[in-house]
Amino acid sequence: MVHGPLELLFTIDEETGLNGVSDLDPSLLSGKLLLNLDTEEENEVTIGCAGAGMSTLSLPLASGSAPAGGVALAVALTGLKGGHSGMEIHLPRGNAIRLLARALYAASLAKPVHLGSLRGGGKHNAIPREASAVVFVKPEDRAAVTAVLKTEAAAMQAEFPAESDLRLEVREAEAASTPWTAEAGRKALALVQALPHGVLAMSQDIKGLVETSTNLAAVEPKNGSLEVLLSTRSSVDSALQAVRQRIRATADLAGATVEENRGYPGWKPNPRADLLRTFRDLHQRITGKEAALRAVHAGLECGIIGEKVPGMEMISFGPLIQGAHSPDERVHVASVERFYHLLTATLAELAA
Repeated sequence: MVHGPLELLFTIDEETGLNGVSDLDPSLLSGKLLLNLDTEEENEVTIGCAGAGMSTLSLPLASGSAPAGGVALAVALTGLKGGHSGMEIHLPRGNAIRLLARALYAASLAKPVHLGSLRGGGKHNAIPREASAVVFVKPEDRAAVTAVLKTEAAAMQAEFPAESDLRLEVREAEAASTPWTAEAGRKALALVQALPHGVLAMSQDIKGLVETSTNLAAVEPKNGSLEVLLSTRSSVDSALQAVRQRIRATADLAGATVEENRGYPGWKPNPRADLLRTFRDLHQRITGKEAALRAVHAGLECGIIGEKVPGMEMISFGPLIQGAHSPDERVHVASVERFYHLLTATLAELAA
């Protein structure tokens, strides 16, 4: 392989919030041309990304005993597609936490429903695929509550036709010894209902690009509180901060505390960079196709590196990857060979 002087940068904890590159000492780098090997589509070159930050809410919830004479029901919403909260947040897919909370809230408007516990989701960058709850109802209200939940599930399937495997199951459960009190359960359900999720704004500069979004990523009972994790993304820093303030304000109304991570910056596209022009010319010669310019709503390490090393020219490309951050994630094997050929040719071209 022909190439000039190379610096190879390997980072850790990329998926947990770009933590590894955040601690990078920029004095370690002397090069000013960066090939980031982290794009999921062939015949595309990424030149920009969103910044992001996480918010963790803790809502203190009092526990008590199961209501006398109440029937404990386990309610589970499963079978959703999920997906990457940056790359697929704009798709017509459901959030299991949001949809389960919606169904339970609708049931509570029809009959008294005592929420005893709620959990769902997991990773900050994955749209939740599953969520579950334990509720208590009067024996005479069980049929009516179940009917409302089933009606809500049917409405969700109609709203999200792509979620063909969506299932809402209701079965009798063994009551926990210390469920939330009725008031605490109402407060937890109201908070989850009020928090934002999904696309909040589209880019005014790049057609079809999500500008700002939030992923209601996880809820979990923890240390006497309901812990709620949200991940907010935006290519506009002021919009990112505004949404995080909105989340904090919602938490204040509910009596929850908020912890925010330091977040990371976005990567502003530069379509006139020399490195990009070199790569696109080479891509055209090798593949016979023009490399489409792309900016992504996901976070890339380029944003942080560009902030740490002013003047760094950057592009990102890679093999074909499908279903990222889901059980269906896979790489197209034949595309890896084509990607490697393009990478080595690019290094040779830069050396020349």
